[in-house]
Amino acid sequence: MKGIRCTVTAIMLCLILTLAGCKAVVDKQRATEPPTEAVVVETTAVDNGYDNTSPKTAEWFDNAVLVGDSVTLKLSYYCADHPEALGKAEFFCAGSLGYTNALWTLDDPNAVHPYYQGEVHLTEECSSLTGKPNVFIMLGMNDIGLYGTTGAMDSCKQLVQRILQKTPSAKIYIQSVTPIIADKQQENFNNNLVKEFNGMLKTYCEQSGYKYLDVFSALADQDGNLPLDYCSDPDNMGLHFNDTSCQIWVEYLKNNA
Repeated sequence: MKGIRCTVTAIMLCLILTLAGCKAVVDKQRATEPPTEAVVVETTAVDNGYDNTSPKTAEWFDNAVLVGDSVTLKLSYYCADHPEALGKAEFFCAGSLGYTNALWTLDDPNAVHPYYQGEVHLTEECSSLTGKPNVFIMLGMNDIGLYGTTGAMDSCKQLVQRILQKTPSAKIYIQSVTPIIADKQQENFNNNLVKEFNGMLKTYCEQSGYKYLDVFSALADQDGNLPLDYCSDPDNMGLHFNDTSCQIWVEYLKNNA
Protein backbone atom coordinates (compact mmCIF):
# COMPACT_ATOMS: atom_id res chain seq x y z
CA MET A 1 0.00 0.00 0.00
CA LYS A 2 2.87 2.31 0.93
CA GLY A 3 4.58 1.47 -2.35
CA ILE A 4 1.46 2.38 -4.30
CA ARG A 5 1.22 5.78 -2.59
CA CYS A 6 4.86 6.50 -3.39
CA THR A 7 4.28 5.60 -7.02
CA VAL A 8 1.25 7.91 -7.26
CA THR A 9 3.15 10.73 -5.60
CA ALA A 10 6.01 10.30 -8.00
CA ILE A 11 3.65 10.39 -11.01
CA MET A 12 1.94 13.58 -9.77
CA LEU A 13 5.33 15.21 -9.15
CA CYS A 14 6.44 14.37 -12.69
CA LEU A 15 3.18 15.81 -14.09
CA ILE A 16 3.61 19.05 -12.16
CA LEU A 17 7.20 19.41 -13.35
CA THR A 18 6.15 18.69 -16.92
CA LEU A 19 3.40 21.34 -16.87
CA ALA A 20 5.77 23.85 -15.30
CA GLY A 21 8.26 23.17 -18.04
CA CYS A 22 5.65 23.68 -20.75
CA LYS A 23 4.58 26.95 -19.19
CA ALA A 24 8.19 28.13 -19.08
CA VAL A 25 8.62 27.31 -22.77
CA VAL A 26 5.41 29.16 -23.67
CA ASP A 27 6.39 32.18 -21.55
CA LYS A 28 9.81 32.27 -23.20
CA GLN A 29 8.23 32.10 -26.66
CA ARG A 30 5.81 34.94 -25.85
CA ALA A 31 8.65 37.04 -24.53
CA THR A 32 10.54 36.78 -27.82
CA GLU A 33 7.50 37.44 -30.06
CA PRO A 34 6.61 41.05 -31.04
CA PRO A 35 3.61 42.37 -29.13
CA THR A 36 0.28 42.05 -30.89
CA GLU A 37 -1.10 45.48 -31.86
CA ALA A 38 -4.61 46.29 -30.78
CA VAL A 39 -7.11 46.68 -33.58
CA VAL A 40 -8.25 50.31 -33.67
CA VAL A 41 -11.44 51.18 -35.51
CA GLU A 42 -11.27 54.78 -36.66
CA THR A 43 -14.25 56.83 -37.76
CA THR A 44 -13.34 59.50 -40.26
CA ALA A 45 -15.47 62.07 -42.02
CA VAL A 46 -16.41 61.28 -45.58
CA ASP A 47 -14.21 63.19 -48.01
CA ASN A 48 -16.64 64.66 -50.50
CA GLY A 49 -13.88 66.42 -52.40
CA TYR A 50 -14.68 69.96 -51.26
CA ASP A 51 -11.90 72.20 -50.01
CA ASN A 52 -13.18 73.48 -46.70
CA THR A 53 -10.27 75.79 -45.97
CA SER A 54 -11.07 79.46 -45.84
CA PRO A 55 -10.64 82.13 -46.92
CA LYS A 56 -9.89 81.26 -50.51
CA THR A 57 -7.38 83.17 -52.62
CA ALA A 58 -8.18 84.57 -56.04
CA GLU A 59 -6.00 81.82 -57.54
CA TRP A 60 -8.22 79.15 -55.99
CA PHE A 61 -10.97 80.22 -58.37
CA ASP A 62 -8.76 79.43 -61.36
CA ASN A 63 -10.51 76.04 -61.20
CA ALA A 64 -14.02 77.51 -61.07
CA VAL A 65 -16.71 78.13 -63.66
CA LEU A 66 -19.62 80.40 -62.76
CA VAL A 67 -22.95 79.62 -64.37
CA GLY A 68 -25.62 82.29 -64.32
CA ASP A 69 -27.94 84.82 -65.87
CA SER A 70 -27.52 88.58 -66.32
CA VAL A 71 -26.61 89.00 -62.62
CA THR A 72 -23.59 86.72 -63.02
CA LEU A 73 -22.86 88.31 -66.37
CA LYS A 74 -22.26 91.60 -64.53
CA LEU A 75 -19.89 89.78 -62.18
CA SER A 76 -17.92 88.58 -65.21
CA TYR A 77 -17.44 92.20 -66.32
CA TYR A 78 -16.34 93.16 -62.82
CA CYS A 79 -13.82 90.30 -62.68
CA ALA A 80 -12.45 91.21 -66.10
CA ASP A 81 -11.66 94.68 -64.72
CA HIS A 82 -10.41 93.29 -61.40
CA PRO A 83 -8.23 90.21 -61.99
CA GLU A 84 -7.48 90.13 -58.27
CA ALA A 85 -11.13 89.22 -57.65
CA LEU A 86 -11.63 85.60 -58.76
CA GLY A 87 -8.43 84.84 -60.62
CA LYS A 88 -8.90 83.00 -63.90
CA ALA A 89 -12.42 81.81 -63.22
CA GLU A 90 -14.50 81.16 -66.33
CA PHE A 91 -18.05 82.39 -66.85
CA PHE A 92 -20.84 80.43 -68.55
CA CYS A 93 -23.68 82.93 -68.68
CA ALA A 94 -26.56 84.29 -70.71
CA GLY A 95 -29.09 87.01 -70.02
CA SER A 96 -32.49 85.50 -69.07
CA LEU A 97 -30.93 82.07 -68.52
CA GLY A 98 -32.81 79.95 -65.99
CA TYR A 99 -32.83 76.44 -64.63
CA THR A 100 -35.75 75.59 -66.90
CA ASN A 101 -34.75 77.04 -70.27
CA ALA A 102 -31.25 75.66 -69.72
CA LEU A 103 -32.83 72.23 -70.23
CA TRP A 104 -34.14 73.11 -73.69
CA THR A 105 -32.44 71.94 -76.86
CA LEU A 106 -30.11 74.20 -78.80
CA ASP A 107 -32.53 74.39 -81.72
CA ASP A 108 -35.54 75.40 -79.61
CA PRO A 109 -36.76 78.75 -81.02
CA ASN A 110 -37.16 80.16 -77.50
CA ALA A 111 -33.96 78.67 -76.13
CA VAL A 112 -31.51 80.69 -74.04
CA HIS A 113 -28.03 79.22 -73.79
CA PRO A 114 -24.59 80.52 -72.79
CA TYR A 115 -21.96 81.69 -75.22
CA TYR A 116 -18.50 80.26 -74.72
CA GLN A 117 -15.57 80.95 -77.03
CA GLY A 118 -17.88 82.38 -79.66
CA GLU A 119 -20.38 79.52 -79.77
CA VAL A 120 -23.65 78.64 -78.07
CA HIS A 121 -23.49 75.64 -75.76
CA LEU A 122 -25.75 73.75 -73.42
CA THR A 123 -25.35 74.82 -69.81
CA GLU A 124 -24.66 71.25 -68.76
CA GLU A 125 -21.37 71.41 -70.69
CA CYS A 126 -20.00 74.14 -68.42
CA SER A 127 -17.44 71.97 -66.66
CA SER A 128 -16.60 69.58 -69.50
CA LEU A 129 -15.85 72.42 -71.94
CA THR A 130 -13.93 74.70 -69.59
CA GLY A 131 -12.11 71.96 -67.72
CA LYS A 132 -13.05 73.65 -64.44
CA PRO A 133 -14.10 71.14 -61.74
CA ASN A 134 -15.75 73.62 -59.36
CA VAL A 135 -19.16 74.64 -60.73
CA PHE A 136 -20.84 77.68 -59.16
CA ILE A 137 -24.47 77.99 -60.21
CA MET A 138 -26.69 81.02 -59.66
CA LEU A 139 -29.98 80.62 -61.49
CA GLY A 140 -33.67 80.73 -60.60
CA MET A 141 -34.44 84.42 -60.87
CA ASN A 142 -35.94 83.83 -64.31
CA ASP A 143 -37.81 80.72 -63.17
CA ILE A 144 -39.70 81.69 -60.03
CA GLY A 145 -42.19 84.04 -61.66
CA LEU A 146 -42.91 81.64 -64.53
CA TYR A 147 -42.86 78.23 -62.88
CA GLY A 148 -43.14 78.92 -59.17
CA THR A 149 -40.62 77.82 -56.58
CA THR A 150 -41.50 74.13 -56.95
CA GLY A 151 -41.17 74.17 -60.73
CA ALA A 152 -37.88 76.06 -60.47
CA MET A 153 -36.58 73.53 -57.96
CA ASP A 154 -37.49 70.59 -60.18
CA SER A 155 -35.55 72.16 -63.06
CA CYS A 156 -32.60 72.87 -60.78
CA LYS A 157 -32.30 69.20 -59.86
CA GLN A 158 -32.46 68.16 -63.51
CA LEU A 159 -29.76 70.60 -64.56
CA VAL A 160 -27.40 69.55 -61.77
CA GLN A 161 -27.79 65.91 -62.76
CA ARG A 162 -27.07 66.74 -66.39
CA ILE A 163 -23.89 68.56 -65.39
CA LEU A 164 -22.77 65.57 -63.34
CA GLN A 165 -23.59 63.19 -66.17
CA LYS A 166 -21.24 65.18 -68.40
CA THR A 167 -18.61 65.63 -65.68
CA PRO A 168 -19.07 63.15 -62.80
CA SER A 169 -16.09 64.61 -60.93
CA ALA A 170 -17.53 68.15 -60.84
CA LYS A 171 -18.09 69.78 -57.46
CA ILE A 172 -21.42 71.61 -57.27
CA TYR A 173 -21.71 74.97 -55.50
CA ILE A 174 -25.25 76.33 -55.62
CA GLN A 175 -25.60 80.04 -54.95
CA SER A 176 -28.84 81.53 -53.70
CA VAL A 177 -30.95 83.85 -55.79
CA THR A 178 -30.18 87.44 -54.81
CA PRO A 179 -32.63 90.08 -53.48
CA ILE A 180 -34.63 92.75 -55.31
CA ILE A 181 -35.05 96.36 -54.22
CA ALA A 182 -38.19 96.94 -52.17
CA ASP A 183 -40.36 98.81 -54.67
CA LYS A 184 -39.73 96.51 -57.65
CA GLN A 185 -41.27 93.40 -56.16
CA GLN A 186 -44.20 91.76 -57.91
CA GLU A 187 -46.90 89.35 -56.85
CA ASN A 188 -45.28 86.38 -58.55
CA PHE A 189 -41.68 87.47 -57.99
CA ASN A 190 -40.69 89.07 -54.72
CA ASN A 191 -38.18 88.66 -51.92
CA ASN A 192 -40.43 86.36 -49.91
CA LEU A 193 -40.64 83.96 -52.84
CA VAL A 194 -36.90 84.30 -53.38
CA LYS A 195 -36.28 83.36 -49.74
CA GLU A 196 -38.67 80.43 -50.04
CA PHE A 197 -36.81 79.16 -53.09
CA ASN A 198 -33.44 79.69 -51.43
CA GLY A 199 -34.62 77.57 -48.50
CA MET A 200 -35.44 74.80 -50.95
CA LEU A 201 -31.99 75.12 -52.53
CA LYS A 202 -30.34 74.87 -49.12
CA THR A 203 -32.28 71.74 -48.19
CA TYR A 204 -31.46 70.17 -51.54
CA CYS A 205 -27.75 70.83 -51.05
CA GLU A 206 -27.78 69.44 -47.52
CA GLN A 207 -29.51 66.27 -48.70
CA SER A 208 -27.31 65.83 -51.77
CA GLY A 209 -23.92 66.78 -50.34
CA TYR A 210 -23.46 69.94 -52.40
CA LYS A 211 -22.23 73.31 -51.15
CA TYR A 212 -24.88 75.99 -50.61
CA LEU A 213 -23.82 79.65 -50.68
CA ASP A 214 -26.17 82.23 -49.17
CA VAL A 215 -25.29 85.24 -51.31
CA PHE A 216 -28.77 86.65 -50.61
CA SER A 217 -27.96 87.34 -46.95
CA ALA A 218 -24.61 88.90 -47.84
CA LEU A 219 -26.37 91.54 -49.96
CA ALA A 220 -29.80 92.02 -48.35
CA ASP A 221 -30.56 94.79 -45.88
CA GLN A 222 -32.28 94.21 -42.52
CA ASP A 223 -35.65 93.99 -44.27
CA GLY A 224 -34.46 91.42 -46.81
CA ASN A 225 -34.30 93.83 -49.75
CA LEU A 226 -31.47 94.79 -52.06
CA PRO A 227 -30.18 98.21 -50.90
CA LEU A 228 -30.48 100.99 -53.47
CA ASP A 229 -26.77 101.72 -53.33
CA TYR A 230 -26.03 98.10 -54.38
CA CYS A 231 -28.34 98.26 -57.40
CA SER A 232 -27.38 99.37 -60.92
CA ASP A 233 -30.96 99.64 -62.24
CA PRO A 234 -33.19 100.96 -59.41
CA ASP A 235 -35.46 102.70 -61.94
CA ASN A 236 -35.85 99.60 -64.08
CA MET A 237 -35.80 95.98 -62.88
CA GLY A 238 -34.23 96.76 -59.53
CA LEU A 239 -32.19 93.57 -59.26
CA HIS A 240 -28.89 94.02 -61.09
CA PHE A 241 -25.62 94.84 -59.35
CA ASN A 242 -23.05 97.59 -59.45
CA ASP A 243 -19.36 97.30 -58.62
CA THR A 244 -19.99 97.73 -54.90
CA SER A 245 -22.29 94.71 -54.69
CA CYS A 246 -19.99 92.69 -56.94
CA GLN A 247 -17.10 93.36 -54.56
CA ILE A 248 -19.22 92.17 -51.61
CA TRP A 249 -20.20 89.08 -53.59
CA VAL A 250 -16.57 88.28 -54.39
CA GLU A 251 -15.51 88.63 -50.75
CA TYR A 252 -18.39 86.40 -49.68
CA LEU A 253 -17.29 83.70 -52.11
CA LYS A 254 -13.70 83.88 -50.94
CA ASN A 255 -14.74 83.52 -47.31
CA ASN A 256 -17.42 80.87 -47.77
CA ALA A 257 -16.66 78.73 -50.79
